[in-house]
Amino acid sequence: MDLRFNLEYHTSFGEMLALNVVSSDNEGEKVINSYKMSTIDGQHWSCDINSLLKTGTYIDYFYTLLRDEQEVRREWTLETHRLELMATKAKRYVVYDHWIDIPANAYLYSSAMTECINRHERLQPRKQSFTRTVRLKVRAPQLRRNERLAVVGNETVLGNWLLQNAVVMVEHNFNEWIVDIDATKLTAPRFEMKFVVLHDDDQVAPIWENSDNRSITLPEMADGDVVVYELPEASFSSFDVRCAGTLVPVFSLRSETSFGVGDFGDLRKMIDWVALTRQRVLQILPINDTTTTHTWTDSYPYSCISIFALHPQYADLTALPPIADEKKRDEMEQLRVELNALPQIDYERVNNAKMDYLRVIFDQEGKKMMSSAQFKNFFEENKQWLVPYAQYSMLRDKYGTADFSTWPDHNTWDEAERHSLSTSRNKAYKDVAFYYFVQFVLNTQMEDVHQYAREKGVILKGDIPIGVNRYGCDVWQEPRYFHLDGQAGAPPDDFSANGQNWGFPTYNWEEMLADGCAWWVRRFSNMSKFFDAYRIDHVLGFFRIWEIPTHSVHGLLGQFSPALAMTVPEIEAYGLPFREEFFTQPYITDEVLGRIFHEHADEVRATFVEPKGRRGEHHDARRTLRADQRRALPARPPRCHQVPSQNLSAVRLHLRVALRP
Repeated sequence: MDLRFNLEYHTSFGEMLALNVVSSDNEGEKVINSYKMSTIDGQHWSCDINSLLKTGTYIDYFYTLLRDEQEVRREWTLETHRLELMATKAKRYVVYDHWIDIPANAYLYSSAMTECINRHERLQPRKQSFTRTVRLKVRAPQLRRNERLAVVGNETVLGNWLLQNAVVMVEHNFNEWIVDIDATKLTAPRFEMKFVVLHDDDQVAPIWENSDNRSITLPEMADGDVVVYELPEASFSSFDVRCAGTLVPVFSLRSETSFGVGDFGDLRKMIDWVALTRQRVLQILPINDTTTTHTWTDSYPYSCISIFALHPQYADLTALPPIADEKKRDEMEQLRVELNALPQIDYERVNNAKMDYLRVIFDQEGKKMMSSAQFKNFFEENKQWLVPYAQYSMLRDKYGTADFSTWPDHNTWDEAERHSLSTSRNKAYKDVAFYYFVQFVLNTQMEDVHQYAREKGVILKGDIPIGVNRYGCDVWQEPRYFHLDGQAGAPPDDFSANGQNWGFPTYNWEEMLADGCAWWVRRFSNMSKFFDAYRIDHVLGFFRIWEIPTHSVHGLLGQFSPALAMTVPEIEAYGLPFREEFFTQPYITDEVLGRIFHEHADEVRATFVEPKGRRGEHHDARRTLRADQRRALPARPPRCHQVPSQNLSAVRLHLRVALRP
C-alpha cells in the first residue's frame, strides 16, 4: 500500500519536517518510526511510505519540526492523526493534513468531557469498495452527548443541501469525525459543503456550521485512489457546558449496607444520586492508605503512606464472596450492624473489623482469585509500587511502627528483593500476599466505580495531597526524592497565628527533575485509573513551599523555598532596623516574661528558657530600677531568651494557663 502525506507548513532555511508513525512492539511498548519529508519551496512538504498494513487496520502519526537534525517543535500529541485503511480496492492513499497545535478548547479533549459529559460511542469506519474514494475528517469537540455530526453539500451524494439527505459521519477518534464518499458519483472535481449537528431528538433543530461554505477541489484521481482531507475544526454557535457537583468524603457515605464507614459500594450509590439530581461532578477527598499506627490518628486523609495504594477501609465487603463459615459469617454480620449503628465512626474498630474480614476472605478465596488472569494483569501493571508497598506494610505490622529508621533491618527498600517478593512459590511472597490481595480488591472495585460514573455521565474527581507521610512507603522506597531535614507547612496568617506544620517532608525537586519527574508522572497516571479530573491540594507547592526545620513544632520558624533573599541594606532601606536575633530566632525579654507570667516569671525563666546575649550585674540591676532611674541608663538591648524546642509544649501550656480569663 502506497501512502503519501502532504502538509503545508512554512519553514525557514535549515529547517525540515518529519513524519512520525506510532506503533507498538510485541510487548506493547510504543515505537516511533520517523520519516524525513521533502519540499521544493519550504512551504509544501510531502512524504511517501510503502506500507505492508492490511485493509481494516490503521496508523497513528504526528509531525515534528527539525533544525540541524534536532527536534525543535512538535504537534499537539494528546490526540495524534489517525488514518484507517478501510477501502478494499485502494492502491494508494493521498493525505492532505494540517499542523495541529494545542487548541484553545483543549479541555474538551479531557476524559472528563470525552468520557463523561460528551461521551459518544467511537466506531471504526466501515470497509467500503468504492473504486475512488474521498474521505473527509474534521474535529468537532463542541458536540454534546446526544448529538452527532453530518455533512451536506451541493452534490447528490452529499444530499443536495437537504438536511433529510445529510450524510451522517462516524466519530472514529476523540472528537474527530470521518466519512467516506464515493468519488465516482461526484459530478465535478470541485464541490461545496457544510457540517451540521444533528440531535438524537428529531424535534431539536439542527445546528449549521457558522461559516461560509467549505469548498474542495479534487486532484486528478485514478482507480484505487483514496484522497483524505483533514479539515480545520468545525465551528458552531454553542455555549460551554456548566456543571454542578458535590464534594464529599467517601468515609461519610455510610448506608444501610455499610460496615461502619462509607465504602466504594456507597460511592456507587452516591453516583446514582448525583446523576438523578442532574449534577455532573462528584468530588471526593483522598482515598489513599494512611495506615501508620492502626489508631484513630491515621484518619487524616491527606497524610498518605502511598501515592498508589488505596485505604482498606473503603473495601465494599458486600461485593466479595460470602464467608463460608456460617458462625463466622453471623459474627461479622452482628458486628457490622453494631458498628453501622454508631452515631460516629469508630475508626479503630471499623478498620480492625474490615481487615479481619478481608483476611477471612483471603484465606478462603485468595488462592483462587490470585491465580486469575485479572489478578495477574493487575500485578504486572502495578508491580513497580505494589511490591515495595506490600513489604513495607508487612514490616510495619511486624515491628509495630511505621518509623522505618527504627526497624532492626530493611531501613530502606532493597530492589534486589523484588524477585523473591514477586514469585508466588517463595516464602517472601507468601508473607506479603495478603497485601497484594487487598489492593487487588480495592483497585478492582474503584475502577468499576469509575467506569460506572462514566456510564452515568458523572465526572468523578479525586484529590491529590501535595505531601506524603514522612514515615510512608514512598519515602521508604525512594528517599532521594525528599528533603528529610525539613517539613512542609504554611506561614502565620489571620487564620493561624503560629502558622501550620503539616509534618510532610519537602521535595527534592533537583532529583525529581533529573528523571523527568517520573514519580509525579506515575502518580498522575495511576490517578487516571480512578478519576477523570483531580484537584491538587496546595498546588502552590509546585512553585514554592513553606519549609520548617524538623525540630520546630509550629510554622513560625519556616521560610519559603525557593525564596528570593534580601540583603540587610535592602531591609533597612524600608526603614526596618535589622537585628538577626530579632527576626530569625524566638526573642523573649524579661519584660515579656513578667507581663505574661507575673509571679511565675522566675519559675518560667529558670525552667523553660535559656538566657542569650549580654549578661552581668549591670543587666540584673537594671531590672530592679524604677522607671525614672531606668531612663537614665545607657540604651542596651533587652535580655533575650531562646526557647529549646523540646520545651515549647510546656511553655504553650503555661501560656494558656496564664492567659485564661
